[in-house]
Amino acid sequence: MRPGDAPQAGSEPKDSPLKAARRLQKAGRSNEALLLLRDSLRRDVLSAEEVDTAGRFILGELASGSVEGKPPLRILCLGQCTTTWLCTSLAAVAWGMGTPCAVSEGAFDNILQELADIGKGKRERPDVLVLLPWSQRLLRSGSLAPEEGADSEIAFWRQVWASAESLGLSRVVQIGYDWVHPGPEGFHLGEQAGNVLHLIRSVNESLRVALPKGAYFVPLEAISGTSGRSRFYDMRRYHWTKQPFSELGTLLLARHVFAGIRALTTGAKKVLVLDLDNTCWGGVVGETGPLGIDLGGNPDGEAFRSFQAYLKTLASRGILLAICSKNNPEDARGPFEQNPNMVLALSDFAAFEAIWGPKAESIRKISQGLNLGLDSFVFFDDSKVEQEHIRQALPEVAVVDVPGDPSEFVRSLQEGLWFETLQLTAEDQQRTAYYLAEQQRQGSGANLASMEEYLQSLEMAASLDQIHDGNMQRVVQLLAKTNQFNLTTRRHTEEEVRRMLEVPGALGLTLHLKDKFGDYGLVGLVLAMPAPEAGAGTLVIETLLMSCRVIGRTVEHFLMNRVAEAAVALGLDHLLGEYDPTPKNQVVRGFWEAMGFQRVSPTDATPPLRFESSVKGYVPRTTFVRLQG
Repeated sequence: MRPGDAPQAGSEPKDSPLKAARRLQKAGRSNEALLLLRDSLRRDVLSAEEVDTAGRFILGELASGSVEGKPPLRILCLGQCTTTWLCTSLAAVAWGMGTPCAVSEGAFDNILQELADIGKGKRERPDVLVLLPWSQRLLRSGSLAPEEGADSEIAFWRQVWASAESLGLSRVVQIGYDWVHPGPEGFHLGEQAGNVLHLIRSVNESLRVALPKGAYFVPLEAISGTSGRSRFYDMRRYHWTKQPFSELGTLLLARHVFAGIRALTTGAKKVLVLDLDNTCWGGVVGETGPLGIDLGGNPDGEAFRSFQAYLKTLASRGILLAICSKNNPEDARGPFEQNPNMVLALSDFAAFEAIWGPKAESIRKISQGLNLGLDSFVFFDDSKVEQEHIRQALPEVAVVDVPGDPSEFVRSLQEGLWFETLQLTAEDQQRTAYYLAEQQRQGSGANLASMEEYLQSLEMAASLDQIHDGNMQRVVQLLAKTNQFNLTTRRHTEEEVRRMLEVPGALGLTLHLKDKFGDYGLVGLVLAMPAPEAGAGTLVIETLLMSCRVIGRTVEHFLMNRVAEAAVALGLDHLLGEYDPTPKNQVVRGFWEAMGFQRVSPTDATPPLRFESSVKGYVPRTTFVRLQG
């Protein structure tokens, strides 16, 4: 079933997920109702109309405080058209992806006034701002020439962005313009300057160019084209409610908006776990041998090769590929070593598990080996049985509903929008190589007697640098993605980082690490600043994080020693560290005590918890990392 398509007549169970959720709610079992809806949304068994209804249910539960855990992400949708249905669908999509989002909307075509109300304290400040244009002003007839109308719209959005920035709203999802029909000029003439098709495309390009740094652009024109505008739009709805999207169009747009929100807040999924037989190639290699599998020479074989080419491109832009196959190890590796039609090579994979045990166990092993959480995994396997096994055993893992036709594999993977990201860095392009080098490191320590010997043998060297334009993209990416070794998990945007560094005496340090096996890249970060309210001469360490790839190698000791040295150079007396507990950063729960800090927050204090050390009293920690000259 394609996303948003309604189930076939007669296929819907008598007690639908929505009815069951309402029954559970009435029985006082709201948490079970929400879990049921999350599972239904993950499986994509609800029609677009039911997704909208589920969103209303979810928003109601969020508003009533029924959802436990951290407060939901606050999303504000402002548009030149009605956004009510986008809000409810977005809440449902986000909930299905495991992210509670309290989505609210502003008044119709009242964007600047709504932002002004935030500034006046009349409206709560959101975490993410979603901006939705509509083409009625751009394409209106009247005294403005088409070019003047386009310039007027771009000027309007610049004003909106400036207003948002003045309020500290730097996480922006900007949706583009689209056309419903080509206008009276038709398709051929519509491409000429000043006509509908040309005007929409030129304005979208101008929007992209003018977009503030760190904002995410949703190309509405491209999205509506994937399903067909006749299905994506409903002009009767627009004339009645000033909301132009059909139920299907609203759902598809909500999915793309959430992909942007995820890119701005937590980052894309990191790992794609793949089956082999009838997934990466046709046939069963254990039966046909490595040269007998289907990889070219016929339509299915060509489709498998095209899928491999797509996967190789994903790997080149930083998505980790992993194999999870029920196979004999030598059979699984055979095609990579012997079949000349293979596009993928063993070096494209960060992990390779070929064993006859349950796949959930293999994925857990891959997760531990990569030191990445299961919620950063996507599972792609042609077997419906294996898909269901992972859904039940590992609910954190995203499972792709793989179609039977290999020519549809790329589409099915793309539609999940798992790997949408704001930008690519040099570290992204080298990520698989980093993990392959890590396997060499782990193997090199097998015959060493102690951890100290192993760490010494790595010959680690670090270089420190200030945060600047050249490394800013990587800094923001680490802030968005790092969960485990992250003391406060604060997701700062580029503009927020720049504002912090403007504080007199602020410290913004990055750490780049190498060893004898290769280059880890930029893997560590500290943001700190003097804070008079915490006491004269005090440096507050607002953010301290490291990539999970270097946990346990005394890199954190090296970094903390450098922070203490910087505090001495700044003439400060005290260091104040913060820890904000999350389900994912328990590995750093005792970090400050291990650094010799004393807790100054009372036992019942609301996080972040605070820990203090005098600068003179700080004792440098033992590290096996040397400062690179």
